[in-house]
Amino acid sequence: MAIWNVLCLNTAGSLRKLKEELTKCRIGIAAIQEIQWPGTEIMDTDDLTILYSGSTKSALGTGFVVSKEYKGSIMEFKTINERICTLRIRAWLFNKTLICVHAPTEETEEEVKDRFYEELENVYDGAAGHDVKMILGDMNAKIGREKRYKPVIGQESIHKESNDNGERLIDFSVSRNMIVSSIYFPQKRIHKMTWSSPDGTTFNQIDHVLIDRRHGLDVKDIRSCRGARDSDHFMVRVKYKRRIANIQKA
Repeated sequence: MAIWNVLCLNTAGSLRKLKEELTKCRIGIAAIQEIQWPGTEIMDTDDLTILYSGSTKSALGTGFVVSKEYKGSIMEFKTINERICTLRIRAWLFNKTLICVHAPTEETEEEVKDRFYEELENVYDGAAGHDVKMILGDMNAKIGREKRYKPVIGQESIHKESNDNGERLIDFSVSRNMIVSSIYFPQKRIHKMTWSSPDGTTFNQIDHVLIDRRHGLDVKDIRSCRGARDSDHFMVRVKYKRRIANIQKA
């Protein structure tokens, strides 16, 4: 799996680039943000299925890209708004509910952030109780290395202190008994960075993966792919060990 803030998929070239990068990195399912497509649709190409949730009123948009290998495992796709959508996947032992998100930026008004997290709580709580639940996306959250949060976030973030969005994400994780897996792995610094400024002088770790604590050990590795780049964000690759049931439709 992967997270990728692709920053618009409005040309044949950008779709081709997406396919090339997902194939090169051997990604079966990708959660994508900022695709900037209006409306809601499921679109099939020869090799990929793109499921997206957009809006005519904003340039956001979230979605999933599923390789043909896993297309038959799709159980349900739900659109919430341009910031949140979900994909349910048939898997071995436990099905999976993947929640793709694009959180408001740090500078956004408090009430907008509050509304986003209220919606995210409702989506999480509405997922099937026995499913493995994962949240993947651009959280716009710097999470630090505060010792009081260690059981939830580990100690591998590139940031020393959490910002407001980071605190909100940690609070959500605690309330739903999740862990922030994306900052648990002791990678080299270049494999932790998920965003860079246009001049390449500032790097942040703001794209994150959350998973239910009871399934936390199923995530084997998370790292940024330095070559996969189509915006100011890097693709974040997630290695997950629980086998997805490959159901082929006739």
